[in-house]
Order: sequence, then structure tokens, then C-alpha cells
Amino acid sequence: MSARGALSLLCLLISLPALGGQTSFTNSGGQLNVGWQDREGKAQQLSYRLEAGKLPPLIAYRPARMQEDVLQSLLQQAPLAFPEVQFSLVRPAMSLSIKSRNADKAREASQWVKPEQAKLEAAWLTQHYFQPFTAPDGAPAIKQDHVRIALESRDELAPLMEQLKQEGATETEARQKTVAYMLDFIQAIPYQLLDSQSGRSGKGFLSPRQVLEQNRGDCDSKVTLMAALLAQGYPDLKQAMVFVPGHALLGVALPAKPGEATLSRAGETYLLMEPTGPAQLPMGQLAPASRVLVDSRQLSVQPVLASQLDAASLHAWRE
Repeated sequence: MSARGALSLLCLLISLPALGGQTSFTNSGGQLNVGWQDREGKAQQLSYRLEAGKLPPLIAYRPARMQEDVLQSLLQQAPLAFPEVQFSLVRPAMSLSIKSRNADKAREASQWVKPEQAKLEAAWLTQHYFQPFTAPDGAPAIKQDHVRIALESRDELAPLMEQLKQEGATETEARQKTVAYMLDFIQAIPYQLLDSQSGRSGKGFLSPRQVLEQNRGDCDSKVTLMAALLAQGYPDLKQAMVFVPGHALLGVALPAKPGEATLSRAGETYLLMEPTGPAQLPMGQLAPASRVLVDSRQLSVQPVLASQLDAASLHAWRE
């Protein structure tokens, strides 16, 4: 686990010309008021209050912190498992020293440490909403568990989702109009690169609630917000988070028109979109850099299906 680095999502700034953009924002004691212009230049306004959230505070992934926490847990558990063995933490090497007058017990303890440490590392990642991940280049990495965060955030977003929902002659048309309206809304949220000093130290990420309340976000934060909203409004609608080098996109299982960007996985075709902004690109239209990466299959894909939240549904597909 220690050989894995954090997945770097620098988030391509989509700076193509756009007619729309956010025109106002206030957060008055949790009452959020947002004004923006859609891609057609029409003024839009929403006012809402989120439900109480259940998601704990999220932290930035730092290998040193994980290593410290895991080794301290090992030091607490080891004496209970091997009372005849003395364990101590060696700094700055950050390794365990194992001593005992009983050579067999010392050897047994040494064999116990590695699998137990791996188990504790996995538990630490889960506790803090991280997961092992295979990056688009095939390298092992650690990233935020975006799908889990989206699905565990959806209930608190219900008041906003109700306002974003649009009507249509058919259910499919209603969903298409809702996704288009939602995409406009999210793209208009000010973009901020959270990996930089202007955000916070470490690998940055904001939860869906934080994006809305702080009125800022980068690519994976905005993708997670949109996935959470759609999971709240349409639990049966299949989605896929698409990670390309330095960027994140969202795919939604909606009909595509000729020429629109799509991605096929496991028998499903996903219409691709760019929630990042600030350019308000419509569904099925990607920024040129994103299109090149998708077409060259430099990507990893994670399915999002709110009605099937289990370990098997959260694995990543990769070329």
C-alpha cells in the first residue's frame, strides 16, 4: 500500500467561450441563493436549504499520516496478540522493532505484522473515504472514493434536486432536460483548483455539500456533486465517472445524438459531459483535450448505480 501515490487530478480548466455564468451567490445561515445565466443567456435563480448531512469531515490523503496512524494501531494491538514480545516504533524510519527472548515468538510476531498492517491500511482508507485505484496509465494509486461519497451525500441534496427537476413529454425527455439544466447550474459554480495553495494543502477535494455551500469546486468535486444529485433524483439511472489524466468527466446513460461524445462499458452507452466549467458545454460535447484523451482510451471508469450499492458495483473499468 505504501508504494501507491495519490491520484493527481489537476483538473483541466475548460476555458472555451461561454455565454452563461454565475451572476450571484449568497449563503445566509444555510439558505443558499444562486443566480446564473444559462448557455442561452437566460437568467436562472434557485433558493434552497440542504438537509442535514451524514458525511464526516474529509481529509487530504497523506501517506505519512496513514503510516503513523496504522503503526500506532499496530503498537496497541501487538502486545495483546504477543505478550512475550516487545514492540517499539523506530523513527525516522517509521518501522517496528520486534524483540523477544523467545525466538519462535519473535518470528511469529514478525510474520503477523505485514498482513495485519495491510488490513489496517485498508481499514484506514475506508474510514477516511479513500480507495486503491488503477490510474489511466496503469499505475497503482490512492484516490478519494468519489462514488461512495456521491451516494452517501444524495439524501442531503434532495431539496436542491427537487428544484432542478424539469418536466418533459416522456420520462426520457424529462431526464434529458433535467440533466441539461443541472449541468448548466454546476458548470456555473466558480472553478477553483483545490490542489493549489489557493485551495488547501495536499490533494484537494470538496464534498458535494462543500461545493454548494462554499460555491467553488474542481473537476472531481463537481463530477461527484452531479453524480450525487442524479443518484438522488433518478436512483435507477446508470452513471459512470470517467477519469482521464489530470481530469474527470461524467457519463450518463441517456440517448445520444449523432456526433455527441459517448463511452461504452459493460453493455451500456454513456453520454459524456463536462461538469467542471466554466465553459457551459452541452451534454455530449467535450473540451478538445478531453476528447483526445477519451478517444485514445487514456481513461479509467467507475460505474455509479444508486440502486446497486455493493462492492461489485464499485470496481473500476480500465482499458
